[in-house]
Amino acid sequence: MKALPHNDIRDFVAVAGEFLDADPVNHSVHLTAIDAVQRGVRAAATLISLHDNDGTVVGAVTRVDGRPLHVAAMPPAAAPVVAEALRRQSDTPDLTEVTGPKDRVDAFRASWRDGGRETYVLRLYRLGELVVPDVPGESRLATPADDDLVTRWWVEFVAELDGVDRDHAERRAADSRWMSAGHVLWLVDGVPVSWAASTTPVGGVSRVGPVYTPPDHRRHGYAAAATAAVSQWAHREGAAHVVLTADLNDPTANSVYQGIGFRYVSDWSEYRWE
Repeated sequence: MKALPHNDIRDFVAVAGEFLDADPVNHSVHLTAIDAVQRGVRAAATLISLHDNDGTVVGAVTRVDGRPLHVAAMPPAAAPVVAEALRRQSDTPDLTEVTGPKDRVDAFRASWRDGGRETYVLRLYRLGELVVPDVPGESRLATPADDDLVTRWWVEFVAELDGVDRDHAERRAADSRWMSAGHVLWLVDGVPVSWAASTTPVGGVSRVGPVYTPPDHRRHGYAAAATAAVSQWAHREGAAHVVLTADLNDPTANSVYQGIGFRYVSDWSEYRWE
């Protein structure tokens, strides 16, 4: 197997685009990264196509500045050649994060370097038939007037999920806001009680997240209602598939998503070297 680095997004898409488009659910993060680079909102740090001995494209690896290396489209057997290709690039020896399906992450980290730790154990779900929960309240799309609220809840979401201080949470939340997305608020008696976001469809796929309900409003079904509402928004925007990832250490969230129609696709991981 051979790893071919690309310096130009157009060249990379010409070579690997058809392969990535063939499985948009599992390759959604790759496709979103490509879209962001093409729109000029993020810079590509790593673009690698993978080829078997007759030149057929069998995989790809991508990374945009400030984000983990993404290996969803990398066959596990390609991990050693990917690691070697990255070592030859001057800006990747300091690579500190990798994410993707667990078998691919495990293969890459074994080839990259010792140490580190798994920071997230995730499950990827795809929406089947949506079950809209019977929950008091109503949804509406967030407007610019809601930006302060969405920002505050996003920071609270990151701080709770990652167990970090507010300054760190603010940096991580800000780094996620480059994605084109829709934001839905769930309101009870006109008061926002929950929030869910979903990316604008790319390759026919929208990814739901974050979903956040402040502690005072939990255990009323609001997160399920907001997730269902933003999923409906994604379908209206043209998504053929709506997906999300849930932390496997949060059984409540996994139960909520399954209850409204999300079905198992694969287990994912994020691994970090400090």
